[in-house]
Amino acid sequence: MKQGQYSPVTVEKQVAIVYAGTKNLMRNVPVNKIKEFESEYTTQLEMRHPETLAALKAGKLDDQITGVLETVAKELAGKY
Repeated sequence: MKQGQYSPVTVEKQVAIVYAGTKNLMRNVPVNKIKEFESEYTTQLEMRHPETLAALKAGKLDDQITGVLETVAKELAGKY
């Protein structure tokens, strides 16, 4: 994960992306498409699951939250 110089990524989005990476949820995504995946992944979380990002921001990480992160990541990774 690399942030642009003037485009910081919020902590909750960083946690979501790192979680997807450490759980091998991006293994089917080609390396040259990782940035695209990260962008689409965080956008989907913002639009469909804002409560999950809010919970991550508050420092929570339970089975329900990880379930949402995994489901969204698997849905998107299937496109690649």
